[in-house]
Amino acid sequence: MTAVAMDARILSGQKERVGIAQYIAHLLAEYRRDHHDVDLQPLSYEKAWSAREGVPVGVIPRIKGVPWQSILLPWYLRRHHYDVFHGPAFSIPPWSPVPAVVTIHDATFFRMPQFVRSDTVRYLTRMVPRSLRQAARIIVPSHQVKDDLLAITREMDPKRITVISLGSDRLKDVIPAPRALIDVPYFLHVGTVEPRKNLEFLLEVFACAISLGELPHHLVLAGSNGWNNEAFWRRYEDFRWKDRVHVLGYVSDRENVRLYQDAALYLAPSHYEGFGLGVFEALCQGCPVIASPTGGARDYHGPGLACVPLGQTELWARHIIDFIRDVVEVDRRHLPTWYQTYAQHARLYREVKDGAK
Repeated sequence: MTAVAMDARILSGQKERVGIAQYIAHLLAEYRRDHHDVDLQPLSYEKAWSAREGVPVGVIPRIKGVPWQSILLPWYLRRHHYDVFHGPAFSIPPWSPVPAVVTIHDATFFRMPQFVRSDTVRYLTRMVPRSLRQAARIIVPSHQVKDDLLAITREMDPKRITVISLGSDRLKDVIPAPRALIDVPYFLHVGTVEPRKNLEFLLEVFACAISLGELPHHLVLAGSNGWNNEAFWRRYEDFRWKDRVHVLGYVSDRENVRLYQDAALYLAPSHYEGFGLGVFEALCQGCPVIASPTGGARDYHGPGLACVPLGQTELWARHIIDFIRDVVEVDRRHLPTWYQTYAQHARLYREVKDGAK
C-alpha cells in the first residue's frame, strides 16, 4: 500500500467545483471507488467538505502568522507516515520530508502572461520553477504543457514529466434539466468570460458562419463573468447579431448537460488551454466540437473533433457549415475517463515510492 498525502485546500475555499477543484474532487471520488493499492489522505485546514467528497480529511489547523504550506504542512508530514506527497495545484512545500509529485495544469503564465492576472503571474513565475526542480515527478494534462515546461527549465529530464489526460465523463450520471434552455438551434461555448477564451474572435466566426451558410443558429455562452473582459463586452454590445447571442452566466450541472445535448456544435477558440475540459465534456455528451489546436484537443485524434488554426475566420466558418451539413457523429469510446485518470495517478504514486527506496 502506498500512503499519499494531497494538498486539498482548494476544496475548502470553493463552493462551486470548477477548474483545479474539479480535478481534486474527481481524483478523490475515483479513489473512493477503487483504491488501486493507494491510501490517499487529503489535507486541508478544515474538514467541512470531507462528507461531501466521501474521503476523510486530515486537518492541519491554521495558525495566525504561520504560513500553512511552507511551515505547517511540512511539520505535519514529518509527524505522520506518508510515502508520497501530491501538490495538485502548481506547488509543493519548499521542504517536503517525503518525495513529492506536482501537477502543473498549464503554462499560460509563461506562454501568454497577458491573459493572466498580474498577481497570479508573479506567484506562478516564482513557484513553478522551484516546484519543477524539487518534485520527483511532474504531472501535466497535455503534451503542450510538457513542451512548455521543458522550455521553462531546459535542463530538466523529460522523463520526469508524465502526461495524464483529464476525464471527460464528469457529467455522465447527471440528469439533464427537463426543459430546453434555448428553443432554437445553437452553437455552444462553456467557460469563464476572460481574454484567454478568445470570445471576440468567436463572435466574428459566428457572424461569418451565419452569413455564408444562411444558418438559423444562435450562439450560447455559458460561464461566469471573469476578468479583463471589457473588450468582449464592448464587441458584444455593438455586435450586429446581438439578438442571436445568449450570455447565460454560470449554469448548474443539470443545465450544462442539457446545453451540451441540445447544441448543434461546441466551439472552443481559446488562445491557450492546458487541457480544456469543456471540449471533452461536450464530446462525452455527444456534441461535436471545433476547437483551436491547444491542450487536450491537440492530442486527441478521435472522431467528432476538428482542430482549426486561430485567426482564420472564414476557415472556421466553413468548418462550422460543413459540420452542420454532414451531421458529424461522436464516438465516445475514444474519450478519457476519470477512472483512467486516477488509475494513472495511482501508478505514478507507486513508481515514486519505489524510486525512493
